Amino acid sequence: MSKIHKFVITNPDMCIACNACMKTCVKHAYIRGKLSKKRLDVLTLESGKMPNQCRQCDDAPCANVCPTGALRIANACVELCEEICIGCKLCTIACPYGAINIDAEFPPSIIDEVERHLEAGCISGLKSIAIKCDMCDGIESGPACVSVCPTGALVFIDPVSGECVFGKKVKGDMAPFLKLILPEVECKNIPEPFVKKAKEPKAASDEVAKTNSEEL
Repeated sequence: MSKIHKFVITNPDMCIACNACMKTCVKHAYIRGKLSKKRLDVLTLESGKMPNQCRQCDDAPCANVCPTGALRIANACVELCEEICIGCKLCTIACPYGAINIDAEFPPSIIDEVERHLEAGCISGLKSIAIKCDMCDGIESGPACVSVCPTGALVFIDPVSGECVFGKKVKGDMAPFLKLILPEVECKNIPEPFVKKAKEPKAASDEVAKTNSEEL
């Protein structure tokens, strides 16, 4: 089998670059006690638009170069232990997708110091660490970006079992895209495309009555 790690991927033909996934990513990171930073970036290129996020590589180049073991392969994905990350940036160089960033957040205890000095690099208590998609680890329903996507462009895939988690409304046929991504896997529970019901035309008598009233 070509891939064994679980991952989230986006069908670029269905993405509308609304940034809803990026916003909910930050929100749920805060809820889970993580840094309130985005773990994906919505890119708009000539070839299309879609969120770029960790692909959970089976060989994980980022984990191979991590000097502290903060990045490690476990639980069918590439995990990040933020507590022992030293922000060395080696993972950002090794990642072939540019899906890892180094960022920091000001703890409430030093906000006053930030406002006084502004030079973030000289402020005590500020620690830069790696930021990457962890598929909303700790949330039972799975990655928040998948459930919030208005077109259903994002999908959470387990390539070993073939199980997929889709959004509430999938406004396109995901079967060809999934076959392209995982040609050797028979993906399950692919939903039928959501089609919005057309409004029923008003009765002719109602239109005539409306016209007559306007003329009066």
